[in-house]
Amino acid sequence: MDIEAPSFDADDALRSGDCRRVFDQAARALVLEAIQAGWRESESAMALADAADRYVMYVATMPRNAPMAANSNLLPTAGCGV
Repeated sequence: MDIEAPSFDADDALRSGDCRRVFDQAARALVLEAIQAGWRESESAMALADAADRYVMYVATMPRNAPMAANSNLLPTAGCGV
């Protein structure tokens, strides 16, 4: 899946709307792919929402030793649980 890069700097107020648009498109594409694989739309959407909730909880409980710049995000290597 190709995720579009941010169009705005980290401190730009328009960045959050840009991020929402990108992730709305990605979520829709993922659900449509799940439907094509045989999953129902409702169960796919709920599973995606549940996965997002689990990931938010994972991020919220991660220890933060030092502030991280918005564009220096790296994929977690272990412990995500997702």
